Amino acid sequence: MKKTILITSGAKRFGRAIAEALIKDNWSIALHYNSSKKEAEETADSLNKMGGEVSLYRADFLDIEKTEKFIESLAKDKNNWCGLINNAGLFNYDTGDNYGFKNLNEHMTVNFSAPALLIKGLYKNIRKINSSSYNSNIAINILDAKIFGLNPDYYSYTLSKLSSYGLVKMAALSYAPFLRVNGVAPGITLPAKGQTLEQFKKAHKKNILQKSSTIKEVIAAVKFLIKSPSVTGHVSLLDGGAHLSPPKRDVAIEL
Repeated sequence: MKKTILITSGAKRFGRAIAEALIKDNWSIALHYNSSKKEAEETADSLNKMGGEVSLYRADFLDIEKTEKFIESLAKDKNNWCGLINNAGLFNYDTGDNYGFKNLNEHMTVNFSAPALLIKGLYKNIRKINSSSYNSNIAINILDAKIFGLNPDYYSYTLSKLSSYGLVKMAALSYAPFLRVNGVAPGITLPAKGQTLEQFKKAHKKNILQKSSTIKEVIAAVKFLIKSPSVTGHVSLLDGGAHLSPPKRDVAIEL
């Protein structure tokens, strides 16, 4: 029986690329989506045609009660669930002088609380099935290189990602030796919503190496963490060295 890995927000962008890569490594995919039903169905169909095993799950991570029910359902459906890619995220703009509790709370719920509950649920499932091989028991949080080179933009989002970084450390300590918990923090990798190709290319070069991360590098980092049984509590930073000389404002603001 193939082992199952849950990929949250797996229908598009990072999530879909990671799913395609892990299908080739013989994982069964539990692909989560929220509002992107059409894209999720298209992704699942494409992956199944590649010879994969893909199951679709919908959950709105803003609703913690529904998130907990989703975890219970997944654990019941997939006795072989032993992997997790926390890729889902909320990314809305605010600053320290105009943020409100609602926006802050929503970012913390989606980007921190839901991943924390998912990791705990995965750990409990691993203990329940009494997996004798801990090497492939893995949770990976997709973070953001921004938290290693801070600027004041995207205040609530940044706070939530800093919390998710702390979650990597605390969960790694709490769930060893049964579950390894790591993170990947990409820099500018894909065009942002509303960004032109020219703007993206300029942003991609705003670091000391004059080239930021690519989808191929993100996948390589994910695969390294999955296949490295001695690594836990680690975050792979892929930002072209931007954290060594961070901009005073977010690159999207400076353009």
